Amino acid sequence: MFETVEVGCAAGSLSKQYCAQVSAMHHEDPIGSAPGHLVYLLAEVPLPWQHEVERSVHFPAGLNEVLQQAAGRGRKFRFLAFASDRIASPAGCRRIIRFSREGPSLALFGRKEYVAPERQVAAVAEALLAGGELSAFEDCAAEPAEGTRDLFVCTHGSHDVCCGKFGYPLYKEIEERYAGREDLPLRVWRTSHFGGHRHAPTLIDFPEGRYWAQLRPELLDTLIRRNGDVERLARHYRGAGGIGAFEQVAERAAFVREGWSWIGYEKRVAVDKTDDRSARVMIEYRSSDGAEQGMYEAQVRISQTTVITGGCGHEAGEAKQYELAELCGRKAQ
Repeated sequence: MFETVEVGCAAGSLSKQYCAQVSAMHHEDPIGSAPGHLVYLLAEVPLPWQHEVERSVHFPAGLNEVLQQAAGRGRKFRFLAFASDRIASPAGCRRIIRFSREGPSLALFGRKEYVAPERQVAAVAEALLAGGELSAFEDCAAEPAEGTRDLFVCTHGSHDVCCGKFGYPLYKEIEERYAGREDLPLRVWRTSHFGGHRHAPTLIDFPEGRYWAQLRPELLDTLIRRNGDVERLARHYRGAGGIGAFEQVAERAAFVREGWSWIGYEKRVAVDKTDDRSARVMIEYRSSDGAEQGMYEAQVRISQTTVITGGCGHEAGEAKQYELAELCGRKAQ
């Protein structure tokens, strides 16, 4: 039987509050909430966006059919629309990006990027999803500066009010403080809903594929410049995309222990589920020069304690929480 922790106002009044504020008020730990996608397809769609972004007036012709057909053939991917207040594609063109990663490695997501005429967006997307021949679109290929990070901030207020209320101000803060700087190869984008609106403002950091939750302006230097203690961000980390919830809990613990150097390590993750409520997670890691390598082994379980959720018109519910029961690390000799 779960134990429910109640904090703050009565559960009956939660529906009138913002779901992100309810989550923060009840100290929900977002770890384990990052989706497990290995392929992301993103297409530039000028605003405004409808609740279902595919119904938006500027959604590229034929693209929704391509997405539906690919899903019907069993292709697994996550589609997102994106836009920028700063970066403009040439007139009559749209940007299309695919991020993908294979296998159990926690390597960076590979990036393919194109700026194509609007009439070709559906065809480029179809080729990217199929992993097919792209030579016909070579003239459209775009190459961001080496080491470029792409931050996708959910600002999809027509889908969930918290994403607009809390996501858009964070997007503008990042854009004004960090985008376009020569010393910082960084692009920031508005994106459609990718889940976890009660964690707003939330963003995905590519090419790492890390999800972050309830970020505040005072945390941005630590996140973007990677200054200071990773532990300061730990309770804002939803997890690395592409791996499961138990693995995300273990990876966060190793990340905090190793610090920012963890970002550059090659990592392989394996999980052995004891039962539906617990698992043993192994993470092998190695620096690019081999000077640092070793393994972390963690025991992770679903906590007996849940937290109250609700708000944005929804009555009180409960969210499960994960806990790290044990973490052992050893360095290779």
